[in-house]
Amino acid sequence: MEGHGVKRRSEERDLLGFAADVLTLGRLIVAVALVPVLGARLMALGAGLLGSAWISDFLDGRAARASAGGTRLGDVDLLADTLVGAGAVVGFTVWGWVPPVIGLGICVFLLAAFVLTRNEAMSMLLQGTGYALVLWRTWRDGHTASLWWLLTIIAVIAVVNGEIFWERSLPTFLSGMGAALRRRPTA
Repeated sequence: MEGHGVKRRSEERDLLGFAADVLTLGRLIVAVALVPVLGARLMALGAGLLGSAWISDFLDGRAARASAGGTRLGDVDLLADTLVGAGAVVGFTVWGWVPPVIGLGICVFLLAAFVLTRNEAMSMLLQGTGYALVLWRTWRDGHTASLWWLLTIIAVIAVVNGEIFWERSLPTFLSGMGAALRRRPTA
């Protein structure tokens, strides 16, 4: 009888891996959806999508760590997060709020830098740019409920993941920026 309980726990943990993959896939969909939503100036919906992406990222990491055999989409998790930031920047570019040369330039440069070097700091810069634009525009346009939604999510994740931020995220960002700044073109 005990073997059945072990098998059931293993199946439950495999379901957690599947759930993590579904959440990652959902963020890829949000990344694409942000472009037309923000391009159509639907800030409340854009804020809702971005907040949902943040919650998805928070939950998929927990599900992936608790799963029995990992996830199938774990290798694209950071890319999904990066594309959410890029989707926001491109959405504002489509809107016309960010000039195309700047918006597309930021996306192409940081996305290429991330993909080619796997430097997570480049991903974090692109994410931060998109997130900051959404927060700024949400505040600027007076979407108070949407702004509180986003700030509440940020606060909860910051409290729950505070240790991860200080022990992993911040050092990864700082070392990645240091590595990027030390790179010099070879002649």
